[in-house]
Amino acid sequence: MIFVATGTQFPFDRLVRYLDEWVASNKADNKHSEAVFMQLGEGDYLPQHTQWKRFMGLEDYNEKIKQSSVFISHAGMGNIISAKDHGVPIIVINRQASLGEHRNDHQQEGLAWMAELEGVYTASTQEALYGLLDQRETLRAGKKSHDTSLTPLIDYLKSVL
Repeated sequence: MIFVATGTQFPFDRLVRYLDEWVASNKADNKHSEAVFMQLGEGDYLPQHTQWKRFMGLEDYNEKIKQSSVFISHAGMGNIISAKDHGVPIIVINRQASLGEHRNDHQQEGLAWMAELEGVYTASTQEALYGLLDQRETLRAGKKSHDTSLTPLIDYLKSVL
């Protein structure tokens, strides 16, 4: 299963639409059989080709991550750590302030740095996201977050907080 989380603070209709269109296209071409589940938050766009919930409790959320072969998320540090803790590769896509998806572009600024983390794959465009999805079987998870490989992430968080 592919699990998609938009977060709860801001809508992320662009990500939801990208995934919904990808699923529809792959079903039409008989290329896609893996289930997709989305956590939508307060967005307006409702997917037509996937299962979804607006909000999930922490236990259900973590269970979806554990069950997933790939976790797709906004570029949030908490989700990166959760993916590492559960041994699941994560694709992060940044929100864009110019599209009303966030207050500023800190997610775009952190994307290059995030791409250096083991098990973290980044996409800033629909094409990049689809490319990663099409090769999802080759994506590998990073080490658990208690490993020292997260020291740069922790240092980065300290610098921006």
